[in-house]
Amino acid sequence: MDALASRRSTRVFTPKALRTVSSSQTGSQTGSPTPRTQSPQPRSMQEPMLVTTWDTTMPVVAIGQSQTGELHVLDAQAPISQRHAVVFGMQANDTLVFQGICDICVLKGTVRVYEHESSGQWDRVYSPVSHPLVSLRAQTQTKDEAERDAEAQHMYELWATSHNECEVVVAVRAVDCGLEHLGRVAPAYASLFTGSVAADSEQLVQAIGVPGMTPMRTVNAGVQVLQTPEDWAQALDQASTMPQRLDDEFEPIAPVYAVAGAQGQGKSTFSRMLVNRLVARFGRVFYMETDLGQSEFAAPGALSLTLVSAPVLGPPFTHTGRTEAYHAAYMGVVTPKNDPDRYAACVLRLAQVYRDHVRSERARGSPAVPMVVNTQGWTRGLGLDLLYALCQSVCPTHFVQAYDPATSDASLVDFATVEGCDPQVLWITGMSSDRMQGGDAGDAGESGRRVQKLAAHDMRTLSLLSLMYSAWTAQGVATWNMHKPLAARTPVRVPICDLVFWMGEEDVPPSQVLRAVNGTLVGVVCVARAPGAGAHEWSRDEIRGLYADGVSDQAAAALSEPGARMLLRSHVRARMGDDAGPVLVPQIVYGMPSLTATTFLTHALVRSIDVRSGHVHLVIPPQSPAMESPMYRVVGIVKGPGPSAFGVDVPVQAMLDGGFAERAMGASSGRHTAARRRRAPMETNVGIQEAPYVSVEVDEGVGASAARARGGQTRRALQ
Repeated sequence: MDALASRRSTRVFTPKALRTVSSSQTGSQTGSPTPRTQSPQPRSMQEPMLVTTWDTTMPVVAIGQSQTGELHVLDAQAPISQRHAVVFGMQANDTLVFQGICDICVLKGTVRVYEHESSGQWDRVYSPVSHPLVSLRAQTQTKDEAERDAEAQHMYELWATSHNECEVVVAVRAVDCGLEHLGRVAPAYASLFTGSVAADSEQLVQAIGVPGMTPMRTVNAGVQVLQTPEDWAQALDQASTMPQRLDDEFEPIAPVYAVAGAQGQGKSTFSRMLVNRLVARFGRVFYMETDLGQSEFAAPGALSLTLVSAPVLGPPFTHTGRTEAYHAAYMGVVTPKNDPDRYAACVLRLAQVYRDHVRSERARGSPAVPMVVNTQGWTRGLGLDLLYALCQSVCPTHFVQAYDPATSDASLVDFATVEGCDPQVLWITGMSSDRMQGGDAGDAGESGRRVQKLAAHDMRTLSLLSLMYSAWTAQGVATWNMHKPLAARTPVRVPICDLVFWMGEEDVPPSQVLRAVNGTLVGVVCVARAPGAGAHEWSRDEIRGLYADGVSDQAAAALSEPGARMLLRSHVRARMGDDAGPVLVPQIVYGMPSLTATTFLTHALVRSIDVRSGHVHLVIPPQSPAMESPMYRVVGIVKGPGPSAFGVDVPVQAMLDGGFAERAMGASSGRHTAARRRRAPMETNVGIQEAPYVSVEVDEGVGASAARARGGQTRRALQ
């Protein structure tokens, strides 16, 4: 509290009065929201909504692929399982909504998806039912025909032999990327990409369906469809086409777009659309993620700055960890409420890295790269203070405010009190009121399709599972391997002395550090590529020198935050004597890594620790073969707080995957405690081999249940 008060006194945190936009005020403010009256019908009166307008009488060519890779035309009555792709024509403004995963290539004309105008190149699109279903819309305007690859050109030639009168020609290709097998690891998410076919969609599926992609004619109550309402389209047009501002030297200012709003208002979806618009205009765009709980490109628990050069055509868990962050800061928690000072410092550091990049690009004569900032959904109390601190750090040129039109309430930022910040404010309506097709998100429609509305912890679980089970082909194509459990994967063997163990604020005795880290999810930290001003830039030779005899005390101090408590290895060696080899002495720091000298790379699972040989076994997600391996820059791991303190933990689905837990868990009849307990389904009287950290025993009585963290006075209702 003292640190927060001192920070507020230095204008980093400045508490502001909450302003509420009322219906009487909105009419007189330029660019302010206008409330829209809504009268939803009861669910019993709602009919399935038509979402696909594509006519089944349009020409279609089904294409198969032989074992040698040759393409050939299939009969119209051939089973869908034999289809490799379908090519079909569309008229202007035709729409196609589907569930599943597929590759799309527009052979003629233009199709808009996620505000990305696809034309000529293969784009992989992910459309799970847990998120708004993707909608393809044929465009009247045409772009210059892009160069097609060999397979797309062959498909177009097969199409052109019998058809050539359609305005838009689209090829949809079946894919087997592995993510569709997510249900093998987590059965609760088995129906994200697959579902039963409704009666009114059977003809549509038979016409253009491919394995893994199910087109839908109508949707029932609770199913959301990705649409771009008029006010969103206007905001996107205004933000992506507006001329750049000029500074005092008449140089163009790099646009910075901050998207704010309460939780569930569609900030991430709008940011995704805005990124696709800006990629089409500038070719590259920086994406700053400041939502610890639901990150777009990085795994939960980290703030990241990512350089995006390709369209984003799926929810966050479909591209988590696929791009190495330009710079990232690890906190290990899903909310900044327990450490707002470090959160604000992380945001400021990411903003400084972005400005340093802009200055270096300007010095080389390169055009400025814009940045999109996705803010967290905590907009009241301390969350509003953090939003002010963010605006003061990033200085947005455009501020997009999402609001709920039903109440017209919005937590406003008074930019007159933010020094050096005068953005253009754009208003958009919340996603929940524009994309919901009526009904409850947990209902089952007439087709029997079960709609899954995921909570925040489900989103984090999906992101972590996607990250840990990710894989890459030899050609550098992103895939997932859901058939190989984490327990069956070969870990990376790292000497203990080559790592710094950052324990954060955890008060763990030095003798128990290895036990506390074993079997947990940790953040892997490496030397930063873009050190801050005045910070030491580590060369490759210097980094290699760190591993000559383990990370030295001086190096650990240089890589840690100022004021961190350190357990000096030299002192430990002196106490332990010559009998203890250097590999048995870890470099322990009670604090966090330096924001300027280090950067967060990825999460890793500490599979085991071999104390005798002095090695840590880490299960690390594979890195893209197209990128330079960052493993040589790894200097340590960060142990964040536990789940009871809003920490990031290993998903239980990953721990149970493969049946290892079922074969190893259990207890003999002599292991029970004094309290009453129920026998687990897998337990026998003899018992089976026990597994560390996992138990199926169920204790009953006072104090037997798991502890729950309660916010107390920090609850939203008490703010």
